[in-house]
Amino acid sequence: MIIDDYDAAISLTEKLKESLPIKARAAKPFLKTLKQRGEDANPDREFEIQSVDYSGDAGGIMCVLVADANSKERYAVSITHLIIDPNHPLASEVQAYQRHRTRKLMLQNQAGFASEMLAEKPAGRRKRGWGFGK
Repeated sequence: MIIDDYDAAISLTEKLKESLPIKARAAKPFLKTLKQRGEDANPDREFEIQSVDYSGDAGGIMCVLVADANSKERYAVSITHLIIDPNHPLASEVQAYQRHRTRKLMLQNQAGFASEMLAEKPAGRRKRGWGFGK
C-alpha cells in the first residue's frame, strides 16, 4: 500500500526547507520516546526544526530537531510525531499531511492484521457423528 502522495510530500518538504527554522513541540509518540530514554518529556518544551528531508513511504517527512541552540544533541523524528507552531504559515498543510499519513498507516496496519487472520489455516473437516446429516 502506498502511504504518501510522492509529489505532494516532496512539494511540502521543499516548502518546509525554505521556511526553516520552525518551532515545534513533541506529540505523544515522541514524548513517549523521550520518557523511555530518561530525558525531559515536558509537552510544553519547544524544539527547533533545523533540517527537513523526505525519506519515502517508510518514514515520511523526517525532521532534525534541537532543543537548545547550545545543545549538541539532535533528534531525527517523523513530522507526524510533532506539533508544528500553529502560527507558522505552513501549519495547516503540515496538519493535513499528518492526518493523511496517520490514516493511511492505520489502514495499512489494519489490513496487515486482517490478512494475518485470513492466512490462518481453517479447521479441518469434522468427522460426522451423531445428529443430522448422518
